[in-house]
Amino acid sequence: MRKVFVGITGASGSIYAGYFLKYLSRMNDTEIHLTITDDGLKNIVYENNGISNINDFLRSYEVNIGNVVLHDYKNMAAPISSGSFKVTDYIIIPASMGCVGRIAGGISSNLVERCGDVALKERRRLIIVFREAPLNSIHLENLLKLSKNGAITIPASPAFYHNPKTIEDLILFIIGKIFDIMDIDTNLFKRWS
Repeated sequence: MRKVFVGITGASGSIYAGYFLKYLSRMNDTEIHLTITDDGLKNIVYENNGISNINDFLRSYEVNIGNVVLHDYKNMAAPISSGSFKVTDYIIIPASMGCVGRIAGGISSNLVERCGDVALKERRRLIIVFREAPLNSIHLENLLKLSKNGAITIPASPAFYHNPKTIEDLILFIIGKIFDIMDIDTNLFKRWS
């Protein structure tokens, strides 16, 4: 059973998380450990037509809830907070610059940041999908620091060579890139040929 951690923080872009969870949850051999910060939930409510709770959010994206284990973002004693709990991939989507900065600084003020720290210390795959514009020098230095320590950073900025027709096409380009990094084959976007 593949175990994947997904953290949602207060950056704009909860739609990316929704689509990622939708497709990840369809993989029956995958157990998803989900944590959403308080600011992440606020953005989910704001960005998704007044959805008021996480269960409605997951249902709206047709997430297979049977494959999801939800962890309170304040529970630093959750199994996923330990390196001895074998997680294959850690994905923070979207990642706020505050979250990026704290992980880069080795600071864990919540479970999402702790899982980022665990991924780095255990040399496991950490994918950070950040959503911010413009970036200042501090943001860039923090992203570089994470990259130098093994994290993979993906800006939530899709390409256009696949001739997207809808917002969903743009989102699936980024989601497809995440699955590529996870070594999971999908056909979510048209590849360059």
